[in-house]
Amino acid sequence: MNATSLALKPAQPALRLLPGQRPTLDYVLDAPLAEMTAELHVEVITSEITDAEFFGCVVVRGSRIVVMLNPNLGEFEADFFTRYLTAQAYKLEMSPLPTPFDVEVSPMLEGASA
Repeated sequence: MNATSLALKPAQPALRLLPGQRPTLDYVLDAPLAEMTAELHVEVITSEITDAEFFGCVVVRGSRIVVMLNPNLGEFEADFFTRYLTAQAYKLEMSPLPTPFDVEVSPMLEGASA
């Protein structure tokens, strides 16, 4: 076999996390969405809030992460905001965000810490 008959393919980067490993921003943004949400135990639900200024929110209670999205989001927006809110839940560094993203971090209930 000569060297010209070998076709070398670049290795695909491994996206899977080791148990207990904290995700990186690259993992959250690049992994297939279904795999990323399953592996990080992120539950995605549809909100009843249809306000045009509400894209979604994330609720973190212990190890449970729930992403709630506006029901009027398109496929691209739902994918993006699921990834963005998951990164927020893990407090991953994402700044600076491109314009026009303006994010407000606030408690969902009066008196509860964010």
